[in-house]
Amino acid sequence: MNVLYKYCDQLGAVKILGSLELKLPYISEVNDPLECMPVFDEGNITSMKKDCIRRFRKKGRVPSSNWEQILKTKWNTGKVLELKKKLAGYINDMKRTSCLLSVSETAQNTVMWAHYAEKHRGVIIGFDFEYYFRNMEPVRYSTRRPKLNIFDDYHSSKYKKKYFKTLITKSSEWVYEKEFRNILDDSDLANFEKGGLASFKGFNGKKTWFLRLNPESIKEVIFGLYAEDGLKSSIKQLINRPELQHVKLLQTEESETYTLNLTELNK
Repeated sequence: MNVLYKYCDQLGAVKILGSLELKLPYISEVNDPLECMPVFDEGNITSMKKDCIRRFRKKGRVPSSNWEQILKTKWNTGKVLELKKKLAGYINDMKRTSCLLSVSETAQNTVMWAHYAEKHRGVIIGFDFEYYFRNMEPVRYSTRRPKLNIFDDYHSSKYKKKYFKTLITKSSEWVYEKEFRNILDDSDLANFEKGGLASFKGFNGKKTWFLRLNPESIKEVIFGLYAEDGLKSSIKQLINRPELQHVKLLQTEESETYTLNLTELNK
């Protein structure tokens, strides 16, 4: 079992535990505009020639006598820029139709509590996602965005592998989050829906995907330093249901360092 943590505000935590559903945001909705967006490497005319020769050889084709002139014309007339814009559009479309499940490996980061759990008044819910996925991917943190060559075949398995690196890479400025994630496209979510593991319904005026939670996947509920008694009482009632009585309750507490301690509570 590998427990990963979702930081929630008060209302969000009650909704998740009450409905046993977890909202999945589209990638385009996240707070980093460069999320899942690569740098497109168009190279130069020399690298384009080398790439064309490699492709000719791979496909066993003999190029026409004027192929270099055709290539030069495309470069000079901006055809390369058009291809770059086409790929950027393709990825932006993907960001609007693919969802991002984002969680953290830590429940003790004070900055995360401040940013995502209502300044320590909220809650963290600990999940084991093995019921849904073979694995959650650890995010790689880097000072540079991954590069993609615009001349690669973006339908090939090699290209998809390269682009997957983009999907699990973030700026090193976010390293404190210790994020794990999973990217779910339309086909993934449609299959989940057929299996009763997801639903597509209205939320704040538009259709949104929700992951239907197996109660056994919920392992822990952790209260923030400033969580109020009313919130604690509401959550205790929710996890007192037969399907959630296995869930552990914990309380964050101050320590001599800037890392919070966790103490298990009696229900």
